[in-house]
Amino acid sequence: MSNHAADLDADRLLELLSGTRWRAVEVVASTGSTNADLVTQAASGDVDGTVRLTTDQTAGRGRHSRVWSAPAGSQLAMSAAVAVGSETEHLGWLSLLAGLAAVDAIDEVAGRRPTLKWPNDVLIDDRKVAGILAEYTNTPRGGLAVIGIGINTYMSAEDLPVPTATSLQIGTGIEVAHTELAAAFLRGLGDLLTHWPDDLDRLSAAYRDRSDTVGRRVRLVMPGDQTVTGTAVGVDAMGRIVVDAEGREVVAAAGDVTHLRPLDD
Repeated sequence: MSNHAADLDADRLLELLSGTRWRAVEVVASTGSTNADLVTQAASGDVDGTVRLTTDQTAGRGRHSRVWSAPAGSQLAMSAAVAVGSETEHLGWLSLLAGLAAVDAIDEVAGRRPTLKWPNDVLIDDRKVAGILAEYTNTPRGGLAVIGIGINTYMSAEDLPVPTATSLQIGTGIEVAHTELAAAFLRGLGDLLTHWPDDLDRLSAAYRDRSDTVGRRVRLVMPGDQTVTGTAVGVDAMGRIVVDAEGREVVAAAGDVTHLRPLDD
């Protein structure tokens, strides 16, 4: 996998991101978690506009502390730091924006448009090709969001951690350059952030267009194995899923849902 890892070029990436909000690029050969790295840096320095990337993330995390693992060189892991100040009401949208940026980046670089499963899964052929985790931290300079994503790029079928996962290699057959994929994602995320949080209607429309959840019958599994069944009808201003459960509106945040399972039509 090392030949793929080597194509993650910090200087080239910074050049491709010229004119965007991303002002610093940190590429590391290996790290435990790019998200955790930026959160740690934020405690003592200004990391707004910093992105950190690797193709060997050894302790990646998803929602509810789920482990996200991949062989070295088979995944692009990156995190982006965004100063959000006192804006906390709409933080739930940041994971959704990362999903939108991933869909468009994969479409641009690999010629295949994935779909989105709320709140943070990017799917090709109904299998997970990328996962997202956005975290909020208080810093001496104010509130900061760290938006992280891991995209399975060169995983083979034998490498997949679960049967419901896939990779760009499997799903598209395209040899994707990590630098170009990262640049496309970060440009897209930067563009979307210009509309957040002031134009959520525009973002909602974009999300509905790419969502594999909105419009489908779903089952929400809550902590304690409580379940809600109904039709996902949209995402609200806080990024929460809105479900019509037989005439009763149920609104759930990502942290309130252990699993969301689409039901067969």
